[in-house]
Amino acid sequence: MNTTEPYEEPVQGMHGVIREYASLAPTATATPLAPILDEPLTDISIARSSDGMFYMVGSTAGKTSSTFSRKIRIWQSTDLDNWKKIRTVNLDRAARSPEIHFLQDACYLTLEIENQGTELLRFKKPDLISSTFTQTQITQEGKTPSIFLDDDGTFYWVMNGGDIARMADDPMNGLAETPKCLLDPEDNSARKSNRRRGAFLTKIDGFYHLFVADRKLRHDDIGRTGLIGGTDDTFVAATRTLDEGFSKQYLGFPCAGQTTLFRDHEGALWATYSCTDTRGTFQFRPGVFKVEKVRATEPTWSTGFDFAGRDVPELYAPQGFFLRPDTTFIYEQGVGTLKPIPMERAPCRYTNFPWIRDTSIILGHDGNYYMTGTSGNMDSVHIWRSPDLSAWTYFHTAFTLKDDYPDLWYNQNMDRLLWAPEIHYLKGTYWLTWCVNRKLGMGLLKSTTGKPEGPYTPAHVGNKPFMEQQIDASLFEDHDGKVYFVWQGRFARQVNEKMDGFEGDTIELKTVDGEQVGYEGIFMARVGLWYVVLAAEWNGGKNRTCGTYDMMYSVSKNLMGPYTRRRVGVPHGGHSTLFKDKSGNWNLAIFGNDRSAPFRAMPGVVPLDIKDTDDDLIIQPNL
Repeated sequence: MNTTEPYEEPVQGMHGVIREYASLAPTATATPLAPILDEPLTDISIARSSDGMFYMVGSTAGKTSSTFSRKIRIWQSTDLDNWKKIRTVNLDRAARSPEIHFLQDACYLTLEIENQGTELLRFKKPDLISSTFTQTQITQEGKTPSIFLDDDGTFYWVMNGGDIARMADDPMNGLAETPKCLLDPEDNSARKSNRRRGAFLTKIDGFYHLFVADRKLRHDDIGRTGLIGGTDDTFVAATRTLDEGFSKQYLGFPCAGQTTLFRDHEGALWATYSCTDTRGTFQFRPGVFKVEKVRATEPTWSTGFDFAGRDVPELYAPQGFFLRPDTTFIYEQGVGTLKPIPMERAPCRYTNFPWIRDTSIILGHDGNYYMTGTSGNMDSVHIWRSPDLSAWTYFHTAFTLKDDYPDLWYNQNMDRLLWAPEIHYLKGTYWLTWCVNRKLGMGLLKSTTGKPEGPYTPAHVGNKPFMEQQIDASLFEDHDGKVYFVWQGRFARQVNEKMDGFEGDTIELKTVDGEQVGYEGIFMARVGLWYVVLAAEWNGGKNRTCGTYDMMYSVSKNLMGPYTRRRVGVPHGGHSTLFKDKSGNWNLAIFGNDRSAPFRAMPGVVPLDIKDTDDDLIIQPNL
């Protein structure tokens, strides 16, 4: 596996802008990946032999994981679509996690033996239907083994979550050195690996690539997409030589689990899909997909952050490219199938395509939907309009920061950007909340005409922010008509009757275990008898490299709380707003911020299924 492939350029299009070079979002016409065989299998391994046939093995799947068995079934295919079982290999000990390899004119099976380490089988003849085999114990301990043949003829034994050892010239004679892990340890104690396993080593364009299945956790037991226990993802690391160790891992194949890679008749690179979590498009059935390679050597502008700054592609050094699954398929069910809503581009001198972040949507008093969010040059509040949520037409620039007045409160740092505006309709008119980065403060604007186009004027008097120091402002009107200004991830304060100042002190909206719902992007709503607090949180691995930006929520029947323990409501739905549609149903406005979101920096609407159980309120996507 050392052929050279052409680089594939990142594509903007429906994704808005690709930040971190590494959007895993599917194309606009993508369809869910389907199993290639209706058999209860996981830990899928596929290899192509010299006769051009594909061969597949895998672990027998139980209800929640792979199981040990004394029988290993081998399937054969000419085209990866149609498979037939050609043999059942009977073992003297129960095994799982088999891998099949065709190396130096021989066929090998690697096996994890139940509680007894790892084993290697070699078939004596190319004909797998009838060939006998020899077998040898490679290690007394260890799991999920694999074997790799380097260009110089050296064999390597690979197992667990990345332990590698050089083998004897004849691999049936075992190891020539003690296995050692060449992966960097986790670089933050707040993140941890859960069930790292299934290491697979191959060479792509002269660089060694190590693929490892892992369920990365953060905030105790919360994984990517907010799933308790984590999603079963494939992570990738690369190196020039095995002596220098591997680069930091990045999320390569979401929900693919323990994978192996192989090439087809035309040299295209493929990977197996062995999902064992509940987020994947299917579980415990074999799947395959082509692997795309995207160049990552040129920095690109990161939307929503510093225009002057450029991301440095450290994750993809030294190889200068990253790998991702075929983007004509969808690999995550539910929100993973969501499509973005087309929008017109806001006035912007930095991009020639539309984009938005921190999406806020309401149903206006005139029957139209209105949307705002971080966009354009990030110096204005832009508003879009839609009659039916099928497309967004640019409507109006409601407010723009004035560059030529240096004494204004928001100009105390000229690198400032206008972030996260929201649109609200209450007390017979429209209101816009917004904030400025660099801790310059938050503003509140009121439409003086009662119309969404304004004009808008500051709700308060004086050259000062409506609220200082923080970001992510929002408004909440309670059933008694009292209005609260809420911000960041947990703060709220009652606004006075004139809406030009405050009453009382700041309150903190915390959960029963003393936590905030999320670290930013707060939003409040009243659903029946319940107060609902939404906020954004990065779950799973390290923020934008392998985590997800999820909508977390907590509920209480008392505005002051305490609120229930936080949990995920909508994966990829961080910094979002709730709104009712014309049918009275609740929806969530999202924009896509993490690498594995279904789209990037574009508006989306998630219909919600909300159930009141008297003692709790359950919110989840209705997709």
